[in-house]
Formats: sequence, structure tokens, C-alpha cells
Amino acid sequence: MTVQISWLLSQKQLSLSRRGARTAHPAPVTFVHATELTDPSPWLSGGELILTTGLGLSDDADELRSYIDRLHGVGVSCLGFGIGLSHSIVPDALVERADEVGLEVLEVPFEIPFAAIVRTVMNKIAEQEYEEVLQAAKVQNRITRAALHGGVDAIVKELATSTATTIAYVGRRTSALYPRSEQAFLDEVRQLVAARGRSGTAASISVSEPGRSVTVQSVGLSPASSGHVAMTSTGPISSVNRILLGHAVSLVTLELEQPARSRVERSTLHALALASMFDTRFDQQPVPTVLNDAAGVDGLVRALVLRSATTQDTIRHLDGLLFRAGRGLYAHVDGDVATVLLRGDDASSWVDAQLPDDPTLRAGLSMAHSLPDIRKAATQARMALGIAGSKRSERLVEFGNARASVVLRSAPTREAFLTLATSTVDVLAAHDRENGVELLDSLRCYLAAHGHWEGAAAHLGVHRHTLRGRIARVQELLDVDLTDARVRAELLLTILVSDGR
Repeated sequence: MTVQISWLLSQKQLSLSRRGARTAHPAPVTFVHATELTDPSPWLSGGELILTTGLGLSDDADELRSYIDRLHGVGVSCLGFGIGLSHSIVPDALVERADEVGLEVLEVPFEIPFAAIVRTVMNKIAEQEYEEVLQAAKVQNRITRAALHGGVDAIVKELATSTATTIAYVGRRTSALYPRSEQAFLDEVRQLVAARGRSGTAASISVSEPGRSVTVQSVGLSPASSGHVAMTSTGPISSVNRILLGHAVSLVTLELEQPARSRVERSTLHALALASMFDTRFDQQPVPTVLNDAAGVDGLVRALVLRSATTQDTIRHLDGLLFRAGRGLYAHVDGDVATVLLRGDDASSWVDAQLPDDPTLRAGLSMAHSLPDIRKAATQARMALGIAGSKRSERLVEFGNARASVVLRSAPTREAFLTLATSTVDVLAAHDRENGVELLDSLRCYLAAHGHWEGAAAHLGVHRHTLRGRIARVQELLDVDLTDARVRAELLLTILVSDGR
């Protein structure tokens, strides 16, 4: 904020008058300072109106000229010389040197206290500041309205228009610029942001050079919505413009974070709906409509049940990938086990590629089911999870490719087959040990070959008639009929379970 010298002279109550010639381009006053020091320059920063009665100044022309040179050297805007105390008039040598260097000199009458001049100037500056604040509030309202109707592009345009500056927004995937002709500034901002990322410096960037200033502020609260808003202007960026830039940064952040907040709320709703589908108290309820979008175009879904040491982190990882694919998250977490609904046409290879590289992760994937059969899909996925292994290639098991293995891993099923083994497999094994024959291996190969004599015999390296004799002996020892397909199936499964004891 500044006060023009012409305005100061127009204040009749101060009775100020100009001494010497009027300068072509008088510098505005930014502050008023009263001092009787003959060299106040170490404590001045430029733009001041210096008030003095000349108590420390004699009438020596060289001393007066040196005094003016010192004030001019630090950028003083104007000298107010009070007469009637130590000097009856403003010394001519002082006025002459001031004219030579272009420093305005005002004569202050004896009856005018310096405090009145200070108060007048500072009140004027305060009024200007207040007007700027009011104007900034109006601009903030316009920027807010722009955000409501046009998003980031409208915010950038309104801020640039209202501040008469160039504004750029640089995001991870999008950008905005106004005026649009300043493409070089957009490129410059990208370079500044990239350099900051490499050096690890603060989020705020400021660049000042003769006749130009640039400031860059970071926006966004999450990696997915991170970006930067930048302002450039001729000369220093004013405090009000910085306030408006900060307001715009807040609005852009809200605009960018809105999808993320909405996604969190939708994911929470999906989780509640999915939990209700697993709750047996609501067996008769229809499928909540919020789960409809979980299905593929064929209306089918697959259940992915996973467990890891950091299940919540795994869900957040999947959420980020699904978000980038434009898909919602449908997940229910119960302790260290999570159930995630995927589309029915999601291939197991695609699902495996989405899982994080976690050595503790195990997962099971169901077959495709209709939405009302979500519980059945989850059961299949949990059964597949039960046989997932520690190797990278074994961490995801698809129920459709491992149904027999899933059944055999079931505790009640294993117990039944192991009981049956005591009267079948164990009998044959004992007979083989006592007689030095291979009835159990012969039966295993015969059953695995689906009763085809030639194939089984070739695998054993014996003649088919030899194999026929062994199988006949098996039937005698076990008192079974191997022409019955159900008997053959039971014996094969019993052998498989026994092999895993």
C-alpha cells in the first residue's frame, strides 16, 4: 500500500508545501519515519517519508548535500523538513541537491506536529488495505462460484482475471492455464515441480527475478489428486494476491479430493451391503441394488477371498488399482480375511496380476455366479483359499481348477476317507510288505487309467495279463467289485488322501 505525494499535498489540514522542483516520477510513500539522525540510512529500506527538523544538521552546504545523498541512496521517497525550530526555512543547499537527485522535499509548518502527518499517511494506507481486503473477499466469492460451476479450469481463469496475473495448474494427468497463450509458463511450472521432486525441497516454490515473480503451491491430500497451482506476475506478488492464491489452492484441493471422498463413502456402503449378504439373519432379503455394478456385463460375479499379514493394506492396494480402472471396490473384511467381489469375466490371471507382491498373501477365487449366489461364491473361494500355497505360483487358487483338491482338503472328507483306508489301502500295503508284491501300486495305476488295462500295464512295465491277475487278487482281498464305477471312485480318492498322510 502506498500514498502519492500529490495526495499528501492535497490534505489542507497539514498545510504542506513543496520546496524545489517537482520530480517527473515521484516515488510513492510506503511508510513515515520521524528521525533527527544525520545518517538514518542503516535503518531504512526505501519508500519512506522522512520527517526531520534538522536538529543535527548545520547550514554547511556539503553536510546538507551529503545528507540528501544518503537518503536518496537507500531509496527514500520524500523528505519532510519541519521549519521553525532549528531552521527558519528549508536550507537552499538541501533543496538544490534534492532537485539534482530527484528527491521530493516538503516543508512542514512549525504548528503541524509530525504525528499528524504520520497518522494521515498510515490511515490512508490502512484504508487502502481495508479496500483491498473487501475486494479480495469479492474475488474469493467469484472464485468460489467459478469452482461450483466450472471446476479447476474455471478457478484458474477467474483467479488469473481477478489478479491480472498468469495462473497454471499442473496435475498428474491434467493441466489448466490462463491466459492460454502462456504455454511457456505451463512448461516452466512442470520443470520447477520436477526439479523440486528430485531435490526433495518444500512443497512451496518461489522464484524472483528482475521484473518478474513466480510462486508455486502444492494441492491435493492424496497421491491420486496431487498437483500444483502457480502464479506469475510482473514485480513482487502482493500479499492480497497470495491470499487469493491460497484460496484457489484450497478450492482446487476440494475439487480434486471430491471423487476420493465419494469413493470412500461408496466403498463403505458396498461393504455394509456385502456383509448383509453373508448374514444368515437376512436369508430372504433381495440383493441390495448398490451391489449391481459389481457384476460384469453378463450379470455374474466372482468372489475373491484373501488372507495376509497386512490384509487392510492389500485391500487399499486393490482399491487403488480398481479406482484407476474406473471400477468400484466391493470388499468385506473380517479380521485378517477379506472377501472381494469381482466381475464374472475377470480372468484368474488378471486377478493374480492385481495382487501385491506379499509373501504372506494367500487367495482363493470362486467360479462365476449370479448376484443372489454371492454366499455360494464366497464359500467356493474360501475352500480354494484353504489349498493356496506359499510359492508365488500357488498363492492364488481358482476353485474351478482345483475342485477335487478342495474336496479332499476338507477335514470331514479326509476323516471319512482315512477311515475307509484302514480296510482297503492299509490291507493292501500290509499284503505287499509280507509277500513282496505290488498290489497297491497296481490298483493305483489301474484306477488312474480309468480301468484301461493296456495303459496301466504299460505304466507298470508288466503284461496286461499280469495286471489282470493282480487286480483280481485285490478284489478278493478287499471283497469289492471293481466293475462298479462308484467303487473305483471311492478307492481312488481313498488312495489320494492316504498318500497325503
